[in-house]
This record gives sequence, structure tokens and C-alpha cells, in this order.
Amino acid sequence: MEYYISRIRTIEQEFGNEIPNPISKMEYENILNWLKENFGFDEFKDYYNFLLQVNGLSFNGLYLYGFQPEHPNIDLINSNIIWREHNWTKKFLFLGDDEISFYVWNSEEESFQILDKPGGDVMEEYENLTEMFEEALKIAMP
Repeated sequence: MEYYISRIRTIEQEFGNEIPNPISKMEYENILNWLKENFGFDEFKDYYNFLLQVNGLSFNGLYLYGFQPEHPNIDLINSNIIWREHNWTKKFLFLGDDEISFYVWNSEEESFQILDKPGGDVMEEYENLTEMFEEALKIAMP
């Protein structure tokens, strides 16, 4: 994942853009409190490792969520309030999206999944968040 984020950082810098800085400990505590309240997570190492590299990401139509209340498109909490409003979506922790997919944690099946947007059919399953985000980043690369 570090490789793809580094490439994206370089591409964005070529256009005079910056990607978000890594998350602060206080920001992570806010996310972790929300995750505990809504999903029972005491820790979420793969996600924390992503946030230590970049606090959310918007690139080439891909949105990977961080703690960015001022940028609702890449804010984990705001995005989950929106995406989890229907009963069938309550089992998912939405971690990102793009034009055709949702990147989620399925709390009932305890797996990371790429869902078809808007139908919600499972397109791919992953052992961990890092593998799922790497696939998403790979697809977003020009």
C-alpha cells in the first residue's frame, strides 16, 4: 500500500496538489471511539497503518476514508452516516468507494469486501484491509 500512496503523492505533486497528511493520535482516538460505539472495535491495525500514511484519500474517482470532517467525501464518520441509512447496509463499515464499488468491512461475515454499487452484491472478498485497499489503489492508478 505504501508504494501506491507514494506514487499518488508524486502524481499529485506534479499537478501542484497535496494528499492529506497522516492522522494525528487525537484524530485516531476520535475514529476509534466511533468504531467502538458502532462496531465494537478496540483496535483496527490495518486501518490505523493506512491512516499513518494518509488521512483519507481522493484520487482519480477513488475515495478512501479518513478522519476529515471538513471534507465529507473522505470522512469515515460522515460517509457511514450517509451509506448506512438503510437496514441492509447497517452490517457494513464503509471504508471507501469509487464510481462502481463500495469498499467495506462486513461485520456479520467478518470479512473485507468490495460491493457492487448500488446493488450491494459482493464482487470480491479479502483477508484484510491492506489487500483490499491495495486493489482499490491499483485500479485507480492511471
